[in-house]
Amino acid sequence: MYCVKKVLNNNAVLAVDLRRKEEVIFLGKGVGFNKKVNQPFEDPKSVKKYHLQKETSKGPSDKLISAVDPVYLEIANDIIRLSEEKFKAVDTNILLPLADHIAFSIVRMNSRMDLSNPFSEDIRLLFEEEYAIAEKGREIIRERTGYSIPDDEVSYITLYIHSALSDTQVSQSLKIPVIIRESIERIEKECGVRIDRGSFAYNRLLYHIKCMLARVHNNEKLNSDMIEFTKEKCAYAFEVAGEICEKLSHELGEQFTEKEVSYLALHIERIRSA
Repeated sequence: MYCVKKVLNNNAVLAVDLRRKEEVIFLGKGVGFNKKVNQPFEDPKSVKKYHLQKETSKGPSDKLISAVDPVYLEIANDIIRLSEEKFKAVDTNILLPLADHIAFSIVRMNSRMDLSNPFSEDIRLLFEEEYAIAEKGREIIRERTGYSIPDDEVSYITLYIHSALSDTQVSQSLKIPVIIRESIERIEKECGVRIDRGSFAYNRLLYHIKCMLARVHNNEKLNSDMIEFTKEKCAYAFEVAGEICEKLSHELGEQFTEKEVSYLALHIERIRSA
């Protein structure tokens, strides 16, 4: 049994779960129609239900709900639905932070503020499937608001989707392309080479890092064992790979084995030798 706390609009209701003593948002067509504050009602099975945390990465839930236009909650809900269709298990706690981010991106567009994301292309390559969902989200935003967000903003939405799949904060997800970019810039500087962004070698490196992150997160073992060979023949690349894995481990709380370090080192060595 639920009790209406606030009708956000015809398609969104903030309610209290009387059994669990928790706040819940119901999102779905007509769920708020004719609802009144303090009105009790049964669980409507045809709409999406979100149990709210008291605190989110963007602040207290009650403040976010009051500050965000319900249309952005509906947009975030649609993006979560698409993510669940594709990936099945999705952390729905991104609802409020994602809605707030989309709302603020529209404010920035109206104010002609800079929406640039210097890591946009790296994010697209690292999180390709999530980016595809975010692109569908862009179309949903355009249909609901009349605004077409740029690619850089699609990349930020990608990070929210990735964080909902990997149990990480959005800020952590963003640090992955930052660490990779810094490491590649170090290789360029110390080795006197230029690694073109978007080149086959660069894209392949990002792809292999993506696979490495997935293996480590899913606790999958890497069969290849070339640790001693890589240490001896690719000493510099092994050093750089070790530092990359150490930084990623610190940011993500994941443990990278020497097999993973040597695997990454081989791909760094290919770039250096290209």
